Amino acid sequence: MAAAPFDPTQSLLRWGIENAAPGALLPLAEEMKQGKRPDLNTDMLKAIMGTSDADRMKECVMVIQGKWVDRDGTGVKDAQVTREDRLRAWDDLEMLVEDLDNANDLKFNGLWKPIIDHLTDEDEEVVLRACWVCGTAVQNNVRAQAAFLEHDPLPTISSLLTSTNHPETTRNKAMYCLSSTLKHSPLAVARFGQLEGWKVLLRCLEDPSQTLRSKTAFLLSQLMSQATSPSTLLSSLRASGVLPLLLTSLDSTSALPTGADGDVSAVDPDYKEKVLRFLVNTVERTKEEGKGGLEGQEKRSVRKVVGELEEQEAWEAEELGLAKEEWEEFKKGIQA
Repeated sequence: MAAAPFDPTQSLLRWGIENAAPGALLPLAEEMKQGKRPDLNTDMLKAIMGTSDADRMKECVMVIQGKWVDRDGTGVKDAQVTREDRLRAWDDLEMLVEDLDNANDLKFNGLWKPIIDHLTDEDEEVVLRACWVCGTAVQNNVRAQAAFLEHDPLPTISSLLTSTNHPETTRNKAMYCLSSTLKHSPLAVARFGQLEGWKVLLRCLEDPSQTLRSKTAFLLSQLMSQATSPSTLLSSLRASGVLPLLLTSLDSTSALPTGADGDVSAVDPDYKEKVLRFLVNTVERTKEEGKGGLEGQEKRSVRKVVGELEEQEAWEAEELGLAKEEWEEFKKGIQA
């Protein structure tokens, strides 16, 4: 790329802004707001007032779509947008949407659709980053979740999780996006149920990736703790095969091996803790609701695992983030 010609005016402008006395530019900014300075072009306005986060997000999406934007202020016009430019724009956009207000502005600025469209991009790195941006934008943000759901993205995210055409890194990031979408959103959970999403999570629990299995177990634990009807959720997980698989996966003699070649038979400690945390939440929440709960054989399976855990030297309930009293209450809840 050819270097931009030296522009002494721009250099002088930057020097003046950087060395201006505090507050000296406020009167000028006010005049600009009132439209009294038509002599100042767009570049000068940006230099004086700065680029807003909303404009930065728009510029990121423009670059992602292959449109050149001089985001670095080099003065270069209409240069070719490289793959590296686009990936950097994704990374910059992800950092911007960490801010809740910026994430909410995605809808106002019409940016959700072009972002979501890239969940099916041919470039795997772009798909991964699109999942990342979406997941970050909707995380713990009810307004952004609602705006995201208006585009019905859950079928696409579900297909990313279950497709063997996508590598483990993409599937893991798709799970991040799904988790951020479902947590604290009954509307998203309901839509996920309509799509038979629990069978999608069953596929994730059967995935060779131990990381994806652990992320799935953690999501289930969170959903059970937040469910408006824990017994209904438990019934769905039982009917879809998720609950039976979780129980068998705690025993190395019955668990599905992990690893690309299926050569890891041992149960991952972190995964086991997340499944147990799900079971603790299940017993606690269904007890609060006063109906549903684990059934006879399910309780027997859990008691076996609990007994094996307690036989381990120096094992403590704190490893699950539980006080001793909570652990004892859980044990009472799995009695016949």
